[in-house]
Amino acid sequence: MKYLLQNMSWLQARDLFARENVIALIPIGSHEQHGHHLPMSTDNVIADRAAYAVADLVADEMDVVMCPSVHYGYTMHNMDFPGTMTLRASTLIDFGVDLATSLVHHGCKKVVFVSTHGSNFSVLDLVSREVMNRHPDVLVAIASPMKMAAREIEALREAKATGGMSHACELETSLMLHLDPDNVDMSRAVCDISQPKSDFYFRDMTRGGRGVACADLSRHITRTGAVGDGTLATAEKGKVFFEIIVNTLAQFLREFKERKIEVVAEIDITHATTEIH
Repeated sequence: MKYLLQNMSWLQARDLFARENVIALIPIGSHEQHGHHLPMSTDNVIADRAAYAVADLVADEMDVVMCPSVHYGYTMHNMDFPGTMTLRASTLIDFGVDLATSLVHHGCKKVVFVSTHGSNFSVLDLVSREVMNRHPDVLVAIASPMKMAAREIEALREAKATGGMSHACELETSLMLHLDPDNVDMSRAVCDISQPKSDFYFRDMTRGGRGVACADLSRHITRTGAVGDGTLATAEKGKVFFEIIVNTLAQFLREFKERKIEVVAEIDITHATTEIH
């Protein structure tokens, strides 16, 4: 079943979290610039719609509780562009730990952040580690739908150049044409691939770099705020991309549901939790 936490009473929540294997989903995006043609809500629209769609898809297979969405993320690198609103990395860590720990406190053993903003991932990874270190009987996962479906999306993309599918690009623009077309202005869409050439580090959703991280400010890699080719986007592609993303998320949730939390290390456990602050 799919449950909306904000619509439940505390009695209903108590009974739900008393069940085995409930999975809590927390959609999280960001409020940031997306070039000349996309709204600042882009990441949030995609996160919300993907999370709710996957919950509907697996509702007959497992208990999924939808938590209220988080519409802010870590996007310090975009602060040159007016309207962008960011959290500090430390704020997002504390916020994420508090949200997940609240669910754990009520008995939830499995939490998934569904994140559609790339720079949230490394921060939320620390959230997952922090919560799981202190609560060894729970699992906290960070699901990045576009990255999860990168292989399938790569096979369908038309943007040939590396860097052509990163931000306000063929992928995000197509998704928004499918999900929220009234807020897309295709007359302003451009191809902006201005990042420096590199064999080791580049921004592209479906083509990973080679083990190098470099936190570019957007001012150094884009003329317009976009990174990629938004001119190739269509609503038809967006529908296909969205179905791929949702189906991939569903595959993960099915796997996550079956994952057992058990000690396999051949060692005497001398501490219940990690109390290093």
